[in-house]
Amino acid sequence: MIRENIETKVLIVGGGPTGLFASILLSQCRIPHILIERRVDLTDAPAAHVINVRTTEIFRQAGIEMDALYALDHHPEARLITWSQLPGAPVLGQLDLSANREALKARGSASQDHSANISQHLLERFLRGIAEKSEFSDIRFGVKWEGLSNTQNRINRVSSINSDTYSISADYLLAADGASSSVSRALDIQMIGPDHLATFLNLSCEVSIDDVSPESGTLLYWLMDPEMRGVMIVHDPKHLAVVMQLINVPYETFNDYDDARCESLLEKIFRGNAYRLIHKSVWRMTAQIAENFRQGNVFLIGDSAHRFPPTGGLGLNTAIADVHNLVWKLAAAINNDLDAESRESLLNSYESERKPVAQRNTDASNLNNEKMMEVVEALGLDPRKADLLPKIMNSFLIRHLPKGLRQKIKAVLLKPARALIAAAAANDQEGEEIRKRISKAVENQEEHFSMLGLELGYIYKKGVVSSEAEHTPESEVMTYTPSFAAGARLPHCAIERNGKLASTLDLANYNSFLSLKSGESREIDFPTFGYSVTEIDVAELGVNNIDLSEGEYLLVRPDGHIAVRGNP
Repeated sequence: MIRENIETKVLIVGGGPTGLFASILLSQCRIPHILIERRVDLTDAPAAHVINVRTTEIFRQAGIEMDALYALDHHPEARLITWSQLPGAPVLGQLDLSANREALKARGSASQDHSANISQHLLERFLRGIAEKSEFSDIRFGVKWEGLSNTQNRINRVSSINSDTYSISADYLLAADGASSSVSRALDIQMIGPDHLATFLNLSCEVSIDDVSPESGTLLYWLMDPEMRGVMIVHDPKHLAVVMQLINVPYETFNDYDDARCESLLEKIFRGNAYRLIHKSVWRMTAQIAENFRQGNVFLIGDSAHRFPPTGGLGLNTAIADVHNLVWKLAAAINNDLDAESRESLLNSYESERKPVAQRNTDASNLNNEKMMEVVEALGLDPRKADLLPKIMNSFLIRHLPKGLRQKIKAVLLKPARALIAAAAANDQEGEEIRKRISKAVENQEEHFSMLGLELGYIYKKGVVSSEAEHTPESEVMTYTPSFAAGARLPHCAIERNGKLASTLDLANYNSFLSLKSGESREIDFPTFGYSVTEIDVAELGVNNIDLSEGEYLLVRPDGHIAVRGNP
């Protein structure tokens, strides 16, 4: 029985980083809202960890204190990607992210902010602390979304941890409830793309990797041992690492990795050093995009709208940009007196702008995932035979043999691959030749870890942009090319404001449009959906690298993208 009905402007379903950041921006726009999260509390298990430069820029505009944000990075010196049999074993290949000086220089000039390695559980707690302080937010953990009660998608049934059931009526619903989104399923929104690329066992461990391996600057270890295929992510070299062990579906399942087997794996990986397993879970890697990002007054944001392989760390970052794109549009629909046509055009632009970005990011993540096999091939292994060991060991006949005999068969099957690894690690001519091949394959992985063009150079071709945006070129994946054309993010230029060093990005206010002009310009002929326009003459900024001729102007949206470039 429904106990009560609560009215609000916006309901957010999901209390991860995506939903919490949506709450922060809605509060910035002074919009009352409720956020519900089925978990009673946030977990201490890390998930995503790469916060790219565009995300840090967005956080800055949202008023987040940047020193406090960057302090959450517990591995700021991480610069190495290491391939070895196990951590601490001889290095077979290594990518030094600090070696490409030209790329580092380009990153430094592209933004006043930088990327960071911030474990998702730390980011969640940080964002929750900010979200809960607002008078406009009502953050409710331990509350589950149960479904919709009417055809207008306005009334939501929810239940709390104490089994109370009530309803929340909201003008708009934001589905931030992740890859297994209940909201998306309830609306029967189809996901397009492969629903299974791989399955991983995630083992979050309290451990000092500095005691395990001398490669102290390593962020990722790609484990080449045929028995422990996967990756180890170092979140904090003194305290926290996550082992992602490949589960060879359909020959293995999560249930095959009981505590004893997990302990055996971790003992080998950590080379007998002390550790504590703090979280164990299974994760299925997919590459899917929702058929629709909007259905009526419901909007999919983050993983409910798109799911990528982790290669490139684009999932969380794409989600934050989704929110940044959407909330100012919702605010205009709620706070400003828009006619129905303008409101629908504005809200529809969320999908038309964000879906192509999600598709490009999916394609890049898939390519990165596929290219990783080049390193395996350079070692001399055949990736197509990767499931041979679990296939044989989990066959009906082998499963019913005595344990000792199974171990002997397993050792025989592992011997050829381990012999290749030993040969690659050997200090002789053969080993040197193998490592040269691996090194060449490793160099080809740089794009996986250096995607500044993808982070900053995406263009909104259609939506709240002028028709010229269709002709604005996008940056290459690795190389960011600043553009002052329609659809592009306003480029960063160092400026001085009120006696302090700042950025052109600081001029964009999330509650208004910005007109950057050169001298007297003609009247702006572009809809601003009830938002005011702040005018600034570039001559006041003391810089000469803003690409504007006399009489030209840039109309910059609240989210920092250029809506139109106006001519004299």
